[in-house]
Amino acid sequence: MKQKLFNPVFLVLASIILPIASFEALVMGSIVASDILLALFCAVMALIIVRK
Repeated sequence: MKQKLFNPVFLVLASIILPIASFEALVMGSIVASDILLALFCAVMALIIVRK
């Protein structure tokens, strides 16, 4: 599991997709989904920092 989380391809794709999905959820009016996706984005950014 740790290898999948620190996979650079996963981290880059997640860092691109999650903010877009969060914005789309916000536009559609789903505040809870937007907050969850934004929190996941923050977690991915933290993983990138820890990886360095």
